[in-house]
Amino acid sequence: MYAFKDTVDKQAGIMSLCSEAVSLDGAFIEEHVQGYRTLSVSGRESLEYSISDEDRPVGMDGMEYYGKRQGGRTLTVRFALSGADAATFMTRFRELKDFCKGEDRVIRFADEPNAHYTGTLLSLDAPEPGRLSIIGEMQFYCADPYLESDLITTVQAQMEEGKLVAHVNNDGSGSVYPVYRIKHKAENGYIGIVQTGGAFEMGNIEEADGSTYQQSEALVSISRFFDLQDDHGVNYMHPYHVMSGTLTAQSINNEKRLCLNDLGPEIDGRWIGGMRTLTIPADSEGVFGARNFYCYLNHWFETGLMGQTAEQSIAFLTADNKVICGYSLFKADMTGNTACLEMWANGKVLRSIAFTPSYLDAQNPFTAHGGHSDVRKEEDKVTFFWGGSYPSFTVPEIKNMECHKIQIAFTQYSKRGKGNNYVTRNYLDSVEYRKLNVDKWKDEPNRYPNTSEIVVNCEADSITVNGLPRNEEMVTGSAFYPLPPGETDIEFYTSSWCKEQPEVTVEYRKRWL
Repeated sequence: MYAFKDTVDKQAGIMSLCSEAVSLDGAFIEEHVQGYRTLSVSGRESLEYSISDEDRPVGMDGMEYYGKRQGGRTLTVRFALSGADAATFMTRFRELKDFCKGEDRVIRFADEPNAHYTGTLLSLDAPEPGRLSIIGEMQFYCADPYLESDLITTVQAQMEEGKLVAHVNNDGSGSVYPVYRIKHKAENGYIGIVQTGGAFEMGNIEEADGSTYQQSEALVSISRFFDLQDDHGVNYMHPYHVMSGTLTAQSINNEKRLCLNDLGPEIDGRWIGGMRTLTIPADSEGVFGARNFYCYLNHWFETGLMGQTAEQSIAFLTADNKVICGYSLFKADMTGNTACLEMWANGKVLRSIAFTPSYLDAQNPFTAHGGHSDVRKEEDKVTFFWGGSYPSFTVPEIKNMECHKIQIAFTQYSKRGKGNNYVTRNYLDSVEYRKLNVDKWKDEPNRYPNTSEIVVNCEADSITVNGLPRNEEMVTGSAFYPLPPGETDIEFYTSSWCKEQPEVTVEYRKRWL
């Protein structure tokens, strides 16, 4: 019998039974199947290559060698299983089958707790009829034969002889796919990553610093709204909302966020709250207004209780207060937990998307961990962001409209107050507005502004800029290259006019055969 006593600590029990006790997706088999015990494991250290060759011409000895490759790996787990009677034994055996099935399981062993294989159950020995205890084997097939570390190795790039270089020592036996984190300290338009195995490029190496203001210019950040006076006039996106309240800049988690301060006088049947309207400053040439612009936003909109209500909206206005485009993020559901994101243009709703504003990232794109969105106007085309995609709309009426103002409002349905009936987290964290030249915006030299963060994930073949997908930024001919075993020097390049080199971190998980 190998079942644990209830009073024995499970982890200690597993280690005392076998140093090779098996964990699947973070849970040891012994913890879930009584009467089970791992006896031994084989296949972890095996190394077997498939050789590619062919016969040499007649009269020549030997074979013509072309290469070798490591195939998948099979892990064989030898185990014991017992039960007090036939019914108990079969119940435990079925529990063992059920617990071990499934694909792409994360497999760890007690003697190597910080590394794992990824495998799928291949076979499990059937017990002989009438037996109350068996010693059997089960096999897990690992298409990837490598053992991968759970620990992330981090290397910081340093300036050496005028170059930004990271020295990576991959002392594992397998190639690794790194993650590059690039945090900008100055405006930049190009990233190059060069190593012995190949090169990766994104952006445009040809962009010139001299055309910066002709292509794109940052004119507004959220800090401009912090000290702005409250506007008690017309909410042009929602004219029937009463804006007698006030907004404030509140520090949460060491970050200043714009939010509602006071609702103002209650009015039955109306949404009430506070609002601020910013007149956008002139560009470096002294010109006001922009027919083409881009704005990055970050929202935090998250309920703490069912039935909470609130709204936040941002509208981009003409000089005479017509709504060019914008977002309205609100929850009017007073019993459940359904919120809505509206995409606006020409004073109308183009698209309305319902979602659950919970704390779960899978349900709510506007949690503290996410919240990314943006809007871009190019002549008569307006592009929004939702769930990793970029819905675009052609609206002829907005083609010649110029953006002169940004209006931000926070409201609550009257008589519901700012207590438990108000959405718990209703903040605007970021507003970064840029004026664009529609003919040149793709080639703008400042596509990577100061403080922006680029993540190049070579394992996932993905690029993000400020958390938004940007794989289209990769230059044709580039690839997401791995780092081979041994020492590799990686060089990083930026636009020639970039005033300060970014902070670059290389992250990877070691792998062993």
